[in-house]
Order: sequence, then structure tokens, then C-alpha cells
Amino acid sequence: MADAEPKAEDEEEGGREINGDVLETIFSNVPVVDLVSPSRVSRLWRGAVSSSLRHRNPLKPWLLLHTQSTRFPHATTFHAYDPRSDVWIRILRPPIDYVSALKSPHSNFLYMLSPATFSFSYDPLNTDWLTVSPPRVWRTDPVVARAGDSVVVAGGVCYFEDDPLAVEVYDLRARAWRTCESMPGNLKDSAAASWISTAATGQKLVLTEKQSGVTHSFDPVSGSWAGPFYLKSDRPVISYQIGWSDANGLILAGICGSEDAERIIIWGIREDDFSCEEIGEMPEEFVSSLRSDSDNSSINIRVAGNIVYVYSTGEAEKVVACEMIDGGGCRWWRVRNVVARERMITENLVFSCSEVGIGEVQWAMRMNNWRFEIVE
Repeated sequence: MADAEPKAEDEEEGGREINGDVLETIFSNVPVVDLVSPSRVSRLWRGAVSSSLRHRNPLKPWLLLHTQSTRFPHATTFHAYDPRSDVWIRILRPPIDYVSALKSPHSNFLYMLSPATFSFSYDPLNTDWLTVSPPRVWRTDPVVARAGDSVVVAGGVCYFEDDPLAVEVYDLRARAWRTCESMPGNLKDSAAASWISTAATGQKLVLTEKQSGVTHSFDPVSGSWAGPFYLKSDRPVISYQIGWSDANGLILAGICGSEDAERIIIWGIREDDFSCEEIGEMPEEFVSSLRSDSDNSSINIRVAGNIVYVYSTGEAEKVVACEMIDGGGCRWWRVRNVVARERMITENLVFSCSEVGIGEVQWAMRMNNWRFEIVE
């Protein structure tokens, strides 16, 4: 269990016990949540932990799985998949104050929105939550995303509101809402999170219609829209999902072909002309593993660093990971999901993705009294 911290020992004594290179090799086989305690033993051990995480077995983005009960008091649980060690981690933390159904539109951004309250979190482990007044316009299925120092809320408007394409931006520095240019008119019939895939590219928000691939970008600083743009892939795509990572920029995961012969392909998207360059195709056995009996099932993705997590929207226990290799190519594997299928009936399951380091884990342990347990 990764929740105890030893008292610091004499550095020379630790150095006589085990050579630094040997320590690095040992630590390369230890999950990061179990490296917090060794990193506090001595300067030698701390250096060995750091070197091991940089060179021997580097950190990789976590897939975060949040569950929220659909029944009062809407209790939440938190698990994380660490691909570096191929383990699931149970994260024991205080409950999240309930506002409404928990959602995550992209990366590590989580939010809950009700007519009275807007609560959201965007740090790597979602340790901190900010609760503010809601947008002026009442919405049921809006596009919500953080881009730079802004949180954008667009579309998804209730039928009795005047503007179905209304856009409001919450400024994280000014701690205030402002109204911006409405969404483009050609999105009138799809201006809701159910129909649009979202990616935040640092300072801008990119929206893509899931069925057509028509794409627009929004600059929250100027409050203006650009587009439409058309994703130019070399194969016909019937379903589009986009994501963003600092390492690889805009990413497209597309379903190609007919229902009888579906293929899932990952592309990189050039931001200057929105042309797509193929990165890799998912092996057929993994495509088959994502298929669901649900008629409304499709795929969704979470992206961070060099990893794209692809999961079934109909059966969230089905997850496939794609690691984009420097210099080209992909490594694919199936992620075993620790959430039992029967729990999915009574719980809202939400995936997010984040680059989590030993510093974030240590902070959560020390400052927030969280506990991390490896799930056997």
C-alpha cells in the first residue's frame, strides 16, 4: 500500500547498502505510487528514483476512471490505470460534493453543471475543485472545455432559451463570465456535447461533428470562431473523435468502413490545413473487442502524451490503448478494466486522462491525505 512515508535515513548508510545503478533497476519495476516512500529515504535513493523514471522506465499518462452513483448521496470512487507498470490503482479520497452528473469532455477536465452551480477541476489528479455561479443561459447538454485561462460553455441550450448557439466563457483570472460570439450557424442541429467531439489545444478550442467531421475552432481570448474546416483523411470515415496532447498535437481517431468491416485508425492532424497523416491502424482483434451489443454504442478517446486510450461508449469495460512511438508507428494493447459490468447499471462512469508524476502523487498523499492501493 502506497500511503506510508519512512523517516529519512543517513544517506551514506543507504549508499553502502545498494549501489545506485542497482536501485534504478529495482525501481524501474515498481509502480510509481510505491516510489514515494523510497524517494524520501535518502538523497541517493531520491536520485535513483528520479533517474529510473527518466531513463529506465519513464512515466506514461494515466487513464483515470471516476464512478458516481446514480442514487443519493451520489458517492464517487476513483481508479487509475498506470501503463508504465500495467496496474490499476484504487485511489481513496474524500467524496466530491455532488452538484449534478459528473462529466469529462477531454483530457483531465472534469465538471458538474446545474442551474444553480458550476463546479470543475483540471489539475492532474483532480484534487482541487472550483465552484462558481453557473452560466446565464440554462443548458442541458453543452460543450464544456478548458482552453488556456478560460472555461468555455457552448450550445446545449434548453429549448425555451432565445439563442440555441449561445457561448459563454468563464475567465479563470478575472473569476467572471462573459458572453461571446455564438457558435457557427451550420452547427445549429448539432450544437450539443452528444454530437460534437472536443479538443483543447492550449489556447484554442477545436470542435468536430462526430458524424461529418466538419470542424471549427474557437479563440476564447478574442471570443471569435474560425472555420468550417474539413478533416482530410485518405480513407472514408464514418465516425470522428478528436483529442490533443502537447507531444503530438491534434489527434483524430476514426471509424472507417461499413458496420460489417469496421476499422479504427489514428491520424495526426495538421493545424494549418487540417490534413490528416495516418499514425497507425488498430489490429482487428482489438477492434472486435470494442464492439458492443448496444445500438447506440460507438467509441470515444482520451489523449495525453504519447498515448491514446480508445473505449466503447456502450460498454466502458472495453478499453484499448495506443502508444505512439517516436519516429512513427504504434504499440497497441488491451487494457483490462477493474470495473465490474454489473456496477455500470447503477453508476455513472467517466474517463479522463492525465500525465501524473511522482510529485502529484506525493502532494495528494501529504496535503490531502489520499491513499493509493494497487488492485490485484
